[in-house]
Amino acid sequence: MKQSIRLGRVGGIPVGVHWSVIVIVGLIAAILGGQVLPQMAPGQSTTAYWAVAIPGALLFVLALLAHELAHAFVARRAGVPVRSITLWALGGVSELGGEPPTARADLRIAAAGPATSLLAGGVFWGLAVLLDLAAGPAIGVAALGWLAIMNVLLAAFNLLPGAPLDGGRILRAALWMHHGDRSRAARTAAGAGRIVGGILVGLGLAELWIWSSLGGLWLMLIGFFLITAASAEAAAQLASDALGGLLVRDVMTPEPAIGGGWITVGDFIDRVALHSPQTVFPVVGADGALIGIVGLDRLSRVPAASRELTHLAEVARPVPPAYLAQPDDPAPPLLSRPPLDRELAAVVVTEGRIVGLATVENLRQIIQRAQLRARPLHETRA
Repeated sequence: MKQSIRLGRVGGIPVGVHWSVIVIVGLIAAILGGQVLPQMAPGQSTTAYWAVAIPGALLFVLALLAHELAHAFVARRAGVPVRSITLWALGGVSELGGEPPTARADLRIAAAGPATSLLAGGVFWGLAVLLDLAAGPAIGVAALGWLAIMNVLLAAFNLLPGAPLDGGRILRAALWMHHGDRSRAARTAAGAGRIVGGILVGLGLAELWIWSSLGGLWLMLIGFFLITAASAEAAAQLASDALGGLLVRDVMTPEPAIGGGWITVGDFIDRVALHSPQTVFPVVGADGALIGIVGLDRLSRVPAASRELTHLAEVARPVPPAYLAQPDDPAPPLLSRPPLDRELAAVVVTEGRIVGLATVENLRQIIQRAQLRARPLHETRA
């Protein structure tokens, strides 16, 4: 999930929000100010309802952030890097830089989020009771009570036993502990996620059909999201299994074509790009050091009239350290980050010399071959 707005860092973890959070804050504020609070604390002015509803919506988003931070802090304590946290319309996403090392660590990371939501629910409920005992404004008691209920419901929903929900992660960890096979556990949890998503879609259709409630559309949206996300997790697990036991040298293109930063784009296209099966090329300086990469798409965006005046160094995209690998590094971590320029998984170097490229196409071919090998031997041709 791409961040639209960077909020800063919490405990060293970059935190941001997707633009859809603005929509969800507005929707929650509208529900609180237009429906919930007028019913729970009648007789107040519209201004009063909205004055409480907007902070209430923001507090709900902060509770979502606390949920994700709990995952992140427990993951980091287990030795799993945390790249970022992004809040969006359907919750939050903690981008981890690896997998939990053990089933117990997986369980702790998964359970931390719902436990935090339950704790938040208890805190809001306690504040509501204290405010009520102190004869505080009924509208404040109502808002705090609503926040308590919503956080408990959030925890309950996240505990549904299907990936990518926290309950699916807990199911994966439990099966991992039982079978000792993380891959098998992950596939089962992803399958359960598709089932849970299908049930939610069915319930949403029923709610829409029988009660004509627009809430059914929301349930259907969540259900379709779960089905899509669970299918993506199953595909990612298949890819990870395909690369299991392989090294970077096993998946890379050795001795790739390389461009010098001093060469013009026109010369490089004519002499190299048009005659190479590669879709991305390392670019080096006069000393042979890597200065970036250029892909066919990036080259094609240079206007034809400018290609003889533009050097490769001017259009090359820098390569972050995370996209550098050595031949004897394990191959599965290549899947843990999005490809650079949609093509590059890693530039492979040895003692400062470029010896290979790992690309999306390299990985795709390995995964497809693994799928072919996985076909039942008794399967006959049509």
